[in-house]
Amino acid sequence: MTAYLPALIWSLSAFACLFIAKRRSLKITAVNAVLVTFLGPLAIPFVLAAKPGKRTLA
Repeated sequence: MTAYLPALIWSLSAFACLFIAKRRSLKITAVNAVLVTFLGPLAIPFVLAAKPGKRTLA
């Protein structure tokens, strides 16, 4: 069970990054997805530091 714990933390952080990026209306590209995959939990500060996009009132 402990062998799966790092993989679980890695995948939960990827979902957290995706959620934060959507809430901040950041453009999600394939390059961003690959970076999140490789950086894992370290990607969350990068997503928080990214400049948010323009919000539309649709």
